[in-house]
Amino acid sequence: MQRRFLRTLKAAVAFSLVLSMSVPTFAASSKAEVQQTLEDLENQKAQLQNRLAQLQANKADTESYIAELDQELTAVYDEITRLTSELDQTEADLAQTQADLEVAKEKEAEQYEALKARIRAMYESGDTTMMEIFMQAEDISTILNANEYISRISDYDNQLLQALNETRQQIETLEAQLEEQKAELENLKTQEEAKQEELQLVMDAKQAELGEIEGSIGDAYDGIYSTEAEIKENEQILADIEYQEELQRQAELKRQQEEEAAKKAAEEAAKKEQSGSSGSSSSGSSSSSDKGSSSSGSSSSSGSSSSGSSSSSGSGSSSGSSSSGSGSSSSGGTATGSFIWPCAGGYISSGFGYRQSPTAGASSNHRGIDIAAGSGTAIYAADGGVVTTVSYSAARGNYIVVSHGNGLTTLYQHCSSIAASVGQSVSQGQTIAYVGSTGYSTGAHLHFEVWVNGTPVNPANYI
Repeated sequence: MQRRFLRTLKAAVAFSLVLSMSVPTFAASSKAEVQQTLEDLENQKAQLQNRLAQLQANKADTESYIAELDQELTAVYDEITRLTSELDQTEADLAQTQADLEVAKEKEAEQYEALKARIRAMYESGDTTMMEIFMQAEDISTILNANEYISRISDYDNQLLQALNETRQQIETLEAQLEEQKAELENLKTQEEAKQEELQLVMDAKQAELGEIEGSIGDAYDGIYSTEAEIKENEQILADIEYQEELQRQAELKRQQEEEAAKKAAEEAAKKEQSGSSGSSSSGSSSSSDKGSSSSGSSSSSGSSSSGSSSSSGSGSSSGSSSSGSGSSSSGGTATGSFIWPCAGGYISSGFGYRQSPTAGASSNHRGIDIAAGSGTAIYAADGGVVTTVSYSAARGNYIVVSHGNGLTTLYQHCSSIAASVGQSVSQGQTIAYVGSTGYSTGAHLHFEVWVNGTPVNPANYI
């Protein structure tokens, strides 16, 4: 609406100057309106710049908080990895201990069965064995030695059984300790996983908030660029008006000078005529009057010619201003409204939505698509826009965010390097980064997201 008013105003200024030199009131009124419009636009630009500064500060705070969350998530991830490794070792030790316990129990049982067999045999032989010893013994010493031998065999069996029993008890104690250690490790791991899930929820919320801020930053940049274009257009209109006013002033000055010269010439002629004879004086006066009339007509004609020249010049200047404004509005960074494939080749290796987490720390809620491509492959801006973020996080790796206006934002993650900077206007298809495997990644690929008003949507609907 404001642009239409400016174009109408520009045409009206040129047309009014062509028609007549006697309409300074309209020109002054138009100039005042343009000056007021410029003042309003400058105020609007200042407000947008203040808003942008606030958004940048909010973005910095949010990114700082996200960085802290990222560090906490990394620490939790490392702790889960350590506990998992320790738990695996404990389970392996427990399995070996349980195997050793089974062997000890078997040995104890075998020894116990052997002892029972010997005792049973000795019992069954009863007094016969002892009688044979008495009958065959030559003296009491032989009898005592035989009895001592039998006693020693019994003591050896008892000691062996006792040693086996102690070994079994030690292994059972170790087994109980390992079971307790395993339970404690599992409990710690569960706590860390719950903490990781809680931190991830906060991280997701903050990432969404950051997406909204980045969208607003993009809109603020668009507003500033648009306002600056309108300011330039109004400045050109004001320059045209002032130029036409200067032409009017010069034409009026010339007219006054010509009138003054004609008046002086008439006065000089009158004086000369008065000094002559009375008869010729009357004739000279008439001639002088005719000459004055002629001079006045010449002055009027000259003024009309100046007015025409002024009007022609003003029209040309006005046309140039309009062309300049149009060129400004079609500069780089303008969104086309449709996306292109954001990578030089590649294929979708993981789609949008729920999936099995590909690596520790990666989310199972996939908020974009993965495009598998060789490391160093060029990454393109899916559409024209303004770069609002270039950063790094443990999860995303190197990443870049482009705002396309109207709440539409694209995100490119796991880059090996970035080829654009914050605040830079980029055109559709421009190289902004290169494929890598930074952050939580299992191989070289581009993780590509599309956000609408702070909410991630399926990129497949846009490319």
